[in-house]
Amino acid sequence: MPTHAIQCSNCGFNAPLEVRTYHYTASGLPNVFLQGVEVADCPNCGNSDVIIPRPLKVHRAIASALTKSPRRLTGPQARFLRKHLKASGEQFAQYLHTDKTKISKWEKGEDTIGPSTDRLIRLLVAALDEELLLSAPAIAGQLRNISDEPGDELELHVDVVSLTASFLTSMRAA
Repeated sequence: MPTHAIQCSNCGFNAPLEVRTYHYTASGLPNVFLQGVEVADCPNCGNSDVIIPRPLKVHRAIASALTKSPRRLTGPQARFLRKHLKASGEQFAQYLHTDKTKISKWEKGEDTIGPSTDRLIRLLVAALDEELLLSAPAIAGQLRNISDEPGDELELHVDVVSLTASFLTSMRAA
């Protein structure tokens, strides 16, 4: 049910806003869905304008969820975490005692992130993000339970109001 309307950023037409779940591909991750965002679908040109409240906090919630993911990190997830830390490929490589070429291959999906490196990335993110630092013991406690199955078969749903996140089995994988 539309709440109010905004001008379409593409054509200026009045587009009704509605609160719903939105497939957030702009995150760089294929399976992130934001719940409770306002979306205006323009009936004139088909453009969709999305209003994401507190985008930095939403991104931190995504990063936090990825560090606690029950499955192995994928390349795009590692890239998201690297960018969340505002680290270059070279800086990230130094932390992980590898080279930036290896980071690039992981992020492009040309090479698989090994189990030890996966766990190190999670702890690194928690250690370098002041707001996630308090969750480092919980992340460390979950490390032994991480499945070697890739995390790309899970959908990450983030409620933009409560900033809670949950992983669900992807409807595309089912």
